[in-house]
Amino acid sequence: MVTRKKPIKRRAEPAIPTKEDEEESKRDVPKELLVIAQEVKIVRALACNDVTKRNRQIRKLRKWFKLRANSSFSFTEDDFLRIWKGLYYNMWMSDKPLVQEDLAEQLAQMVDSFDGNTTCSLAYFSAFMRVMCQEWFGIDQWRMDKFLMLVRRMLRYCLKVLKQSKWSKDLIDIFNRQMKESVLADQPKSRGMTMHYLDIFFEELAKAANGEITSSQVNLFLRPFVTYMGTQRDAKLVAQCRTRVLYHLLYQSELGREYSEKYSAWKEMGFPTASIDDVEKLDSGFDEEMDDEEGDENKSSQLSLDPRAGNVDVQMPELPLNADAVLDELQNLLRTQDYNAKRRKGLRKIIQIFETYKSGEFPLGVREMPKPDGQTLSELIEQKVRDADKVEEEVFGTGRKLKKLNKAKRKRLLQSINFDEVDEDNYDEIINQALPAELKKKVKRNAKVRKSMQKSWLVEEVKADEQQDQIEQQETHKPGQDQEQEDTSPPKKKAKKAKTTQVQQKEEEPKSNGWDDPLQPGEQEFFVPSRKEQTKEANTKFQLTTPKPNKSTLQFATPQPPSVSGSSSKKRVRIMTKCNSAYPKSDYYRQLKLSPQLPYDADRVPGKSALKPHVLPGPIHPNFKGAKRLFNDTL
Repeated sequence: MVTRKKPIKRRAEPAIPTKEDEEESKRDVPKELLVIAQEVKIVRALACNDVTKRNRQIRKLRKWFKLRANSSFSFTEDDFLRIWKGLYYNMWMSDKPLVQEDLAEQLAQMVDSFDGNTTCSLAYFSAFMRVMCQEWFGIDQWRMDKFLMLVRRMLRYCLKVLKQSKWSKDLIDIFNRQMKESVLADQPKSRGMTMHYLDIFFEELAKAANGEITSSQVNLFLRPFVTYMGTQRDAKLVAQCRTRVLYHLLYQSELGREYSEKYSAWKEMGFPTASIDDVEKLDSGFDEEMDDEEGDENKSSQLSLDPRAGNVDVQMPELPLNADAVLDELQNLLRTQDYNAKRRKGLRKIIQIFETYKSGEFPLGVREMPKPDGQTLSELIEQKVRDADKVEEEVFGTGRKLKKLNKAKRKRLLQSINFDEVDEDNYDEIINQALPAELKKKVKRNAKVRKSMQKSWLVEEVKADEQQDQIEQQETHKPGQDQEQEDTSPPKKKAKKAKTTQVQQKEEEPKSNGWDDPLQPGEQEFFVPSRKEQTKEANTKFQLTTPKPNKSTLQFATPQPPSVSGSSSKKRVRIMTKCNSAYPKSDYYRQLKLSPQLPYDADRVPGKSALKPHVLPGPIHPNFKGAKRLFNDTL
C-alpha cells in the first residue's frame, strides 16, 4: 500500500516595497494631505516629552519655515494653528527661568524667518494670539509668568517686522484687523490675556520704534484701542484700556515726564507748598554734561529691553502723540454710536482731558495739596483728636459712666431719678447730676493727686536740707561751747522750713468724720460684722454640725517626711461616699409635670432632618429595589 504525503501549503512572503512603489503610492495621495501629515509629524516632535527631540525640532523649524515660504504651498491660517499647538506644549514643558527665556526668544525670532514675507509673519503672530486666547484658562499659576513673557517677546518682534516695512499703512491695517478678531474682540475669550495685551502694547511699541515713528503712525495703532474702549461692555476692560493706553500715552509725553519729575521732587520735600506749580526746576550745566556722558556710554553698550536683577533699568523712548486725532475719533464715536448716559459721560470726560492736554497743560495727577493755616500737622492732628474725643463723650459718655458703676449703685441711682421730668434734651444733664462725685470730677481728682505729689516732694526736699544743716552744725561745733547757736541758713531754706511746719501741723490736726461724736438723742448704734467675720462664723457652725466618720468613710494615710524631732506623722484624707446619691426617677417625673409648656410626646417625629439638604438629589443605587425617588426627602 502506497501512502501519499499531503502537500504542504506555504504562504507567499510579501514583496519588499521598492522606491518606485513608494513613489507610485505617493502619487495617488494628494499633496495637500502629505503637507498636513508633515505638519502633524512636526507637531508631535515639538510636543514630545524628550528634551533632545524637542530642541532638535526647534532648530529644524526655522529652516522649514523658510523653505515652505518659498514653495508653491503657501501657509494658511490652519497650518499655523496646528504648528502653534505643538509650540504651546513645547513652552509648557520647558523648565528653569533661563531656559524658558531662551526658548521664548527663539520662538519670537521665528516671526522674521519667512524670507521677507511679512504677510506670513503677521499670520504666524495672529495664530499665536488665537491659540493663547483659547488656552489661557488652562495655564496654572506656576506657568503663567513664562507665557506672559512669551506674549511680550512675540509682540516685540512682530512690531520690529512692521518697522522693517517702514510702518506700512496696509500692513498695520492687517495687523489691527487680526487683533480685533482675537484679543480685541467684542466678546473676548479670556479677559486676562486682553488686559495683559493692553498693558504692554505701547511699551513694546516704544522699544521697537526707538524714536523712529511719527505721530500719524502712532495714531494708526491707537485707533482700534479708542474704538474698543467705546464699544466694549466690560467695565474692567474699559478701565484698563483707559489707564494703560490713553493715560499711559499722556504720562510718557514731554508734559507727563516733566510733571512726574516735579511731583517726585515735591513729594520728597514733604509738600512744602500748597500747589505743584510753585515748584520750579533749576537748570545747571552739570546735568547736561552728565546726560551727554551717559548717552555716550549707552550708545557704546547694548541697551536692555527688559528689566533684570542687578539694577538694570529700561529706557523707554517717547512716542509722539497727536491729541487732535484722538479727539476726532472720540467725537465720531459719540455722534455715530448709541450710548447710555454713563458711557457718554465717561467719553466726554476723556475728551475734556485731551482738550486740556492740547492747550499745553498736563491734565492728570495731583495739582494741589491742602495746607492748614496757622497750625502744624501735629497740632492739627491733636486738635482733631480732641474734637473726636469731645464728640464721643457727648454721644457715649453718660452710658459709659453708668457702666462703671456696679449693679447695686446703678439701681439706686436710677431709683433716685424722677423720670417724669426726663426727656431727650435733659437726659444727659440729669444723669450727670445724679452720678457720684468720683465719676463727675475726674479732673479735680487728678489735680488733687498732682498737688499731694508736689507736697510730698516739698517735704522730702526740706528734710534733706535739715539733715545737711545738722551735719554742718556738728562740724562747726567746738567742745566747751554750750551756748545756743543761731540759725544761719539762707532765707530760701527758712521759707521752706516754715512752709513744711505749717503742712505738718495741718496733717497732725485730728479730722472729725462724725463717727467719734457721741450719740444724739433718738439715735441707736448697730454693729454690722464684716464679710470676713461672717464667713469665719459660718465655717465654725459648719464644722460643728458635720457628723463624725462612720463605716462608709474611707481613710487614706499619706506618708509624710520625718519631722525634726524624729516623730512620724500621718495626714488623713477623708472621702465621704455618703453624699454620693443618684437622681431618683420620681423627681424627674415631677419636674416634667411641673413644666406644662414643654409637653412630652413619645410618638412625636421631628419635622425636619438635622442634616442640611443638598441642592441636587443623590445618585440612586442600581441594586436598590425600593421606590425610586426623584427629589431629596429632606427638602
